[in-house]
Amino acid sequence: MVDEETVSPLALKWKLRVSPRARYARLQIKPYGGLEVIIPTRFPRNEVPDLVAKHEAWARRQLARQSKLRQSIRLPRLLTLAFDNSSIPVVYKGDSLQFNFDLFDEPSTDQIVIQASGHRERVHELRDWIRSKAQASFPALLEQISTRTGLEFNKLSVRSQKTRWGSCSRRGNISLNDQLLFLPVKTVEYLMIHELCHTRHLNHSRAFWTLVEKHCSDFRAHEQLLSDSRNLVPDWFLLDLYS
Repeated sequence: MVDEETVSPLALKWKLRVSPRARYARLQIKPYGGLEVIIPTRFPRNEVPDLVAKHEAWARRQLARQSKLRQSIRLPRLLTLAFDNSSIPVVYKGDSLQFNFDLFDEPSTDQIVIQASGHRERVHELRDWIRSKAQASFPALLEQISTRTGLEFNKLSVRSQKTRWGSCSRRGNISLNDQLLFLPVKTVEYLMIHELCHTRHLNHSRAFWTLVEKHCSDFRAHEQLLSDSRNLVPDWFLLDLYS
């Protein structure tokens, strides 16, 4: 993988990434990183400027759109997690705006204190908090479901994944997306059952789905919710994730 920064004749900047896994050359807009050109290992470097020029109008439109999106996104004053129905006040150090605790009938002393002053740095702190919360919350629930179903796993890791809610390896290692905190706990439980069933069937065969249904009869409803749930993850989290 090689990263380079290049400027086109029309002063359109882009970063070049050579990826052994890429099958074809493509352009993508990274929310905080601008225009990125991804090419396969054998793609001729001297053809990249022509590729960018061909799609320059599209790239400029997308860059302008991303700029407006970044300016419109506001960080939360109250972080709400569907997983445990919690709402945690967020305090930004050095911010002149004070959180109004009178909004609650029973004010909580718990709060998230963000030390950073820059927007992106604050997002990173919030994401770190989410990750820590998920790492503290998911293991006990997964162990409970593993015991109940009799489906054993090797170890658990929690990550911020772009496309997957979870995964299971051949060794029985389960990975869960920290963004599951924004989903209802029943759906998170189903996702855990789904991954635990992969410890028996590392595929989506009929036998796999039969085992899933044995432990979660309404799995189809949860599958649909998982497919539609990216809109439950806050924009500020997703924008940084895809940068």
